[in-house]
Amino acid sequence: MRQPLKMTSRPRPVDLPEFKSPPLSEVVLGVQFDALPTFLSPHLGLIWQRFRAAYPMLEEHPPLPPSFETFGSNPQFPPGMGIQFVTSAETPRAFFVNQARTELLQIQKDRFLHNWRKIGDADSYPRFEHMLETFDSGLSIFIQALADEKLGSLIPNQCEVTYINQIVVPSGANLSDVTDDLFGQHTGSLALDDLGKPEDLRFVLRYIMRDEKRSPVGRLIAVAEPALRLDGKAVVQLTISARGRPSTPDRGGIIDFLYKGRVNVVKGFAHLTGPKMHKLWERIQ
Repeated sequence: MRQPLKMTSRPRPVDLPEFKSPPLSEVVLGVQFDALPTFLSPHLGLIWQRFRAAYPMLEEHPPLPPSFETFGSNPQFPPGMGIQFVTSAETPRAFFVNQARTELLQIQKDRFLHNWRKIGDADSYPRFEHMLETFDSGLSIFIQALADEKLGSLIPNQCEVTYINQIVVPSGANLSDVTDDLFGQHTGSLALDDLGKPEDLRFVLRYIMRDEKRSPVGRLIAVAEPALRLDGKAVVQLTISARGRPSTPDRGGIIDFLYKGRVNVVKGFAHLTGPKMHKLWERIQ
């Protein structure tokens, strides 16, 4: 499962910001592909057998809806939460989970994703290069399984890199204090003369990603909002995602997008957050 592949053995960019103690709680690498109409629930069990040694736990979840970054005069942005009417039984999404519950693969008839998540305080992020090797190795096994079961070819149409950061509100502080330290260099003073500082801060920022010809290929999306961790602690959750279409509809195009998306995500994180937090997170460069 973890042998390095030549396709993913690229050096880390020398100008990429780096932190010794980033506030990461989860990282996702993924690909969406053209739906496989003959892919049914029993196939998930057959595919799991190929991953079971490394991912011995199995979970079932509702499938993710298709999502595309579109452009033009009327771009379509993902809708908010709402009721979805389903006319037929949906093939579920399976989670293949490792023993420590820190890494998992998500598989459904049009998705393959790899997650790392922080479960305990001692869990450390294994770094993007390691995650990409695991993703690519798993994707190779998945593609072979599709061929062996005669389920069709994987034709990618969107890729995703997502970093989820949770910044804990210290004891005695409030959300406003944390958001000032996080984003104050951009937001300035949002205090009103008669009301003081806002209770919290929420925003969504969308930036267009372009290829060498300046054509739009995806978006970098940053979302900040207050949240509660599973342990009940208040946090500011900053989620930054790079999503869009690969340059070519194959594994090479997928890996290339993930590399570029990671660079956009990390540079975006470093630009949006403030120097006080960078010191706390031990920024190296």
